[in-house]
Amino acid sequence: MTEEIIWNATLDERYECKVLRNSYYSGQLQVFDNQQKKSLYDEEVRLSFGATFGPDVLDVVEWQNKVMEIVNG
Repeated sequence: MTEEIIWNATLDERYECKVLRNSYYSGQLQVFDNQQKKSLYDEEVRLSFGATFGPDVLDVVEWQNKVMEIVNG
């Protein structure tokens, strides 16, 4: 089975951020530092409405805020 990427983004041309589907209503938020070559974060997150047609806007805002906390923290 191939992994389904629900959302991905690159922050500051350094941090790779993505959400991979775990199940219909859950995914895995992962943040990887390309400069230091290490994982910074890995947590299960919810997918509103199963992200059938892509991620819900409010989910994306939540993930972006979490990523900013991790990178700036």
